[in-house]
Amino acid sequence: MVAPVRDRLAKALTVLLALPALLLPALCLLYILRKGVVGFDSAMLLGHHEAVAFDAVASLWPQIGGSLLLMLGASLLAMPVALGGAIYYTLAASRRQQRLLLTLMHLLMGVPPIVYGLCGLIVLVHLLHWGVSLAAGMVILAVIMLPMMVMNHINALARISIDRSEAARSLGLTQAAVIRRVWLPLAWPALLTGLLLGMARALSETAPILFTATIFSGVQWPESLFSPVPTLQTHLFYLAQAGASAASVDQAWAAALVLVLLVALFSMAALVLRRMGR
Repeated sequence: MVAPVRDRLAKALTVLLALPALLLPALCLLYILRKGVVGFDSAMLLGHHEAVAFDAVASLWPQIGGSLLLMLGASLLAMPVALGGAIYYTLAASRRQQRLLLTLMHLLMGVPPIVYGLCGLIVLVHLLHWGVSLAAGMVILAVIMLPMMVMNHINALARISIDRSEAARSLGLTQAAVIRRVWLPLAWPALLTGLLLGMARALSETAPILFTATIFSGVQWPESLFSPVPTLQTHLFYLAQAGASAASVDQAWAAALVLVLLVALFSMAALVLRRMGR
């Protein structure tokens, strides 16, 4: 009788400890939803953009478009590098090199995003004279996404059966052909899952692009790769500074709601793909 009682107590204690981790995020999301719906209206998506300092704008489309543009550009930069790193780890790296690569990826994942932003400000904005621009934001977000994507791609390739690779080689396929005809067709759901999670990570970052990609106001759309870009993240940050303005606070909550929905969209797509991969 003692063992079942202990098991029930252990289970109850586990549930009790897990409740805050489940309830607090849910309550935060519900609060954002409630406040965001109050401040949101269709004019924000259908109106004309008027970026005037901290004041509320008539449309969020420029900010939504800018955030998605930064995210897509960073993904295009990070994806081939992450895939190349995973293939190198799987095929060519020695045990020591594999340990070194994994350690480096874990260290990079632990670096605070604001540090990446400061590095981007020093190297890209000032030393390379790119200025505060779309290109600088893309590069710094790609660097932030890279460690997580490399780890995901390594795990995706590791799940491919060795027998399939050996069978392909026995048929005379070169290593490049094995990668192209066996590995990528089998691993694409997991690879795409990692990409979508990286996109969600890029959409949730604010500090790096504050230093590298956006300016205070007056930008509707980047004229080139070396022009600033408006984003939802920094728009929300700027609006939050104007706490005395009711319109600005309402639109800040609306922008927060749109941003959370975009991040949730990519995260849910990654979850669906992961289940397909199984």
